[in-house]
Amino acid sequence: MKVIVASTSLPHVRGGDRLIVRWTAEALRERGHRVEEFLIPFPTKPRETLSALVGLRALPFADYGDLLVAIRWPAHLLRHPNKVAWFIHHNRLFFDLWDSPHRPVKDEVEALEYRRIYTEVDNLGFRECQRIFTNSLIVRDRIRRFNGFEATPLFPPLGDDVSRFYTEGYGDFIFYPSRVTPIKRQLLAVEAMRFVRSGVRLVIAGKPEAPLYETSLRAFVAEHGLEDRVELRFGWLSEAEKVDLLARCLAVVYLPVDEDSYGYPSLEASHSAKAVITVSDAGGALEFVENGVSGFVTDPDPVELALAFDTLFEDRTLAECLGAASATRRAELGINWDHVAAELTGYGLPRTRGRVSAMSNGRRHAKRDGGSVPQ
Repeated sequence: MKVIVASTSLPHVRGGDRLIVRWTAEALRERGHRVEEFLIPFPTKPRETLSALVGLRALPFADYGDLLVAIRWPAHLLRHPNKVAWFIHHNRLFFDLWDSPHRPVKDEVEALEYRRIYTEVDNLGFRECQRIFTNSLIVRDRIRRFNGFEATPLFPPLGDDVSRFYTEGYGDFIFYPSRVTPIKRQLLAVEAMRFVRSGVRLVIAGKPEAPLYETSLRAFVAEHGLEDRVELRFGWLSEAEKVDLLARCLAVVYLPVDEDSYGYPSLEASHSAKAVITVSDAGGALEFVENGVSGFVTDPDPVELALAFDTLFEDRTLAECLGAASATRRAELGINWDHVAAELTGYGLPRTRGRVSAMSNGRRHAKRDGGSVPQ
């Protein structure tokens, strides 16, 4: 089968959104498909997105390939007669982060108009899809809530060769590998270090996205005399360095705000047989981390996080047991490329597409909806 894997991106910005495109394409090639990858530059400022959305509809994908797999928003708006969406998230600032400080448009009337446009655009793209997949249960539920469409969770694995991950004991530090940005809440992990009672340390590694946030983290460490307990490895971290830190760490901490998936740090920890410490409002991470089974889930409170850090430091056997248990969770969720490739390529037949409508007894059924957005 000739497959197009298409997504949107920001030039020179590398993260998990690019990795999933490359890994998906590689997985499909390994299973005999001819695959082309396309990363389409797409702006982030609301006003600029409006004309870019029109431009997506004009791109000539419809005449090529047997299947289009659209990944990052709003790639599902691309035209193709046989299109599936692996929907990673909405334009989060206008949907699940609507009431957060991150929303870029403060005027309520203007923000509501953007949200209306984005909703209709998403609905148009979803109506054209042969099937809609999501990277998590939480994004599936968001599509139900914001758009009224049903979707199937399809959990993304790590790509490349996961045999590079290994375990070299359970050291004295908690590791936080991620983009350094307020929405990942590295500061909450640093705050927890004020309350630890054991000799546990914290290592934060990643490239800062905002100079002010980097400055605030450094200032907090200095102000509270945490230099001997908190190591800030800001900047690009090589894969070899990351794998080494994962192998030697006591556990991984991951504290995003209502994240749309479990996050690659959770999977990297699992393949390294390390427990994950997360928080009750982390979003998709809660679908992977089971409290007391494969890690700890606490309230987003530095004192509670400190207790989790201390507990694992004082009981390395527990840390080892929790880390090993996450392999079972990977199997339960079908987190492997054989499953992903079969799902993405196995639903090419035309099917009735529908929206979800609530019935009076609380159950749901699908009904046809032609929509009102012009083609």
